[in-house]
Amino acid sequence: MNIRKSFFAVLMALFSLTASAQIMITPVVESAIDGLTENNIAIVEGRLRNMISANDMASGYGSRFVLACKVAALQREVSGTKIIQKLEVQYAIGDNVANACFGSTSMETVGIGNTEGQAMTSALRNIKTTPMLKSIVKKARQSIIDYYDKNGPAIIKKAQGLIAVRNWEDAIYELSAIPEECSCYTKALSMMESVYKSHINHDARQILTEAQAVWSADPNPGYAADEALSILSEIDPSSDCYPQAKALMQKIENRVKSVTDREYRDAVTIEKKRMEAETALQKARVKAYRDVAVAYAQRKPTTIVYNSYRTWW
Repeated sequence: MNIRKSFFAVLMALFSLTASAQIMITPVVESAIDGLTENNIAIVEGRLRNMISANDMASGYGSRFVLACKVAALQREVSGTKIIQKLEVQYAIGDNVANACFGSTSMETVGIGNTEGQAMTSALRNIKTTPMLKSIVKKARQSIIDYYDKNGPAIIKKAQGLIAVRNWEDAIYELSAIPEECSCYTKALSMMESVYKSHINHDARQILTEAQAVWSADPNPGYAADEALSILSEIDPSSDCYPQAKALMQKIENRVKSVTDREYRDAVTIEKKRMEAETALQKARVKAYRDVAVAYAQRKPTTIVYNSYRTWW
């Protein structure tokens, strides 16, 4: 049940993301500098993510389309007590699977600090989006739309095969890559809704079975009642077996109420929490499609080897 609980945690934690399907780009940082720290790389990656979002696209994981950045040291000078570090920053964006570069450009940046590390960090923080970079990213955006317009039907067919074997998360992952600007987005969205429904129905049946087992083992007020109600509260109210879950909740609450008023008040508190969770799930459902895909992409073994872009510089 750990996978199921993680799945619902993702839905609750990430529903602030936009519901629309955006073009997904993976930022990649390549360094020709020895000793570049994780913090330095994080700074550059943050700049790449900002560039991506500024062009109405989403930065994610495992996408075939990458915005790659290579950082190389040009010159280091000492001026009095200060160290001046110059860097060359090269950018390339394209399809990393098909090894198709949509465009590349470069810029120089300078940083000043009391130490080499401070100067390096300063130079990286001075990385800015140039007009040329904006131009190639904009061009790439259209190229990606063209790709999904052409390949959308094949992606949908692949997703249908995954659905047939109940590989719902992988199917959602594939379908969620199709951006709303593409002609087959409406069909992909409809399929995601259907897949998501199948997913929650499957999980809901497992949750209900677990709760029934807990309650049957000790159908009395106390730990078993609290645990069963807590488990049942995880069932999505739109699932097919929700009426059964609600009936079991009522049965448990009635049993608790019949024993003592104090324990009944405890059950009411649990029910209130369940209703709050239910309301939150209802608000999150449409936005959950992207969240499932993001979480799945982060943990799925990637099939993309990020090396094609190294030929784009």
